[in-house]
Amino acid sequence: MSQVKKKRLFVLSLDGMPFSFAKQAADSGLMPHLARLLVECDFRQMDSVLPPVSSSAWASFLTGMTPAQHGVMGFVHRDPATMDWFVPRGDALKGETLLKKLSDQGKTVFSMNVPMTCPPTPVNGVVIAGFLADDLNHATYPGPIGTLLKARGYRIDVDTELAKKDLTAFVRELHDVLDKRVETMWHFWAQQNWDFFMVHIMETDRLYHFFWELFQQKHPLYVSLFEEFHRKIDRLIGEIATRVEQDTALLILSDHGFTTLKEEVNVNHWLYRQGLLRFNRMPPQSLKDLHPDTKAYALYPGRIFINLQGRERTGSVAPGTPYEELRAYLRRALPEIKNGTGQSVIKQVLNIEELVAQNEDTSRLHQFRPHATLPDLLAIPNEGFDLKGRLWDEKLFDKTVFNGTHTFHDAFVAAKNLHLPDRRFAINDLFGLIVNFFGSSGF
Repeated sequence: MSQVKKKRLFVLSLDGMPFSFAKQAADSGLMPHLARLLVECDFRQMDSVLPPVSSSAWASFLTGMTPAQHGVMGFVHRDPATMDWFVPRGDALKGETLLKKLSDQGKTVFSMNVPMTCPPTPVNGVVIAGFLADDLNHATYPGPIGTLLKARGYRIDVDTELAKKDLTAFVRELHDVLDKRVETMWHFWAQQNWDFFMVHIMETDRLYHFFWELFQQKHPLYVSLFEEFHRKIDRLIGEIATRVEQDTALLILSDHGFTTLKEEVNVNHWLYRQGLLRFNRMPPQSLKDLHPDTKAYALYPGRIFINLQGRERTGSVAPGTPYEELRAYLRRALPEIKNGTGQSVIKQVLNIEELVAQNEDTSRLHQFRPHATLPDLLAIPNEGFDLKGRLWDEKLFDKTVFNGTHTFHDAFVAAKNLHLPDRRFAINDLFGLIVNFFGSSGF
């Protein structure tokens, strides 16, 4: 009797690459290896999550939950009891991760640079943490791998501050970091026949934030830099298609789309002008400078927190009717904000309860009630606007060095030897798809 060949899955994630751009790059000849591979793939547009930021989206990929359920809705959270800011980590997620679940099922797993995997969970394999990890000494499992990575010149991320000074030097650094990542990827790929092997490329997102509008406008100084970087990504895709066995399942995906940034919107400026936000000193340095009369404040991206009595350190809004009336007012008023050309900035404002209920598996909602780190409301911008969380800014609207911003509807997934859902789906739906591929049961 012939032995059944074990299932294997190779995942390449390209942070922020839009479906529309991937299709354009394949069709135009910019990315010919991608074009050839897509002939063999089920290539689909996919939704991100709300809010469509990388930490939230990849946490949803890892858990199968929406951000309101796993608890990560931004890069920075606040402790309502102390009003201290903190960076949410993977160990704060309200659910078992894909890496842990597959590992517990006896699968060998390798994960490199995936956001929200720090601190790395002990697995049957290797984890090299990604975005929001800041030190290789604490970003790997097993721990000694960090020493190997340092010796190889591996870096978790690029220095985005460089882009504010010299875009050409910034792109050189993107190439350097990507080269080391790919070199290290193949080093580990050769170590054993992994069941699940995932590598995340954050450099695409980094490029788009500073180059998206320049590329769209065909800027004579920068369009070639943008295209050359994608040719390198395309060569990586071609190498993967060549090296990975034909019967191995392949998944290439992004977590959100991108579009030209029209303006940044300082939500706290608007709250201040409405008399809902006050400070003990100007300019404020932290949330601890909120005046006790404050009614509401915002964190990125578009998260609105009511200064609720019994939850916030100096809560001023009583639970019940006063709380609900303020939320109702904000839901009406925020979408009325318009920029200097009369464009509406905010598409809609949702209560947190609506976001919790988005996941189809409502049988588990009792486990994931809104908790203190979640906002009371989420403002969803119209395309091209970025709702910032600066505590204070003298302007409501701003345009900085950033010229690209995220979109919800234009992520993508390309699957080979892996069946995608027959309906429209979001990135968190891939969790169940992968679990089912390996024959494991869901939660």
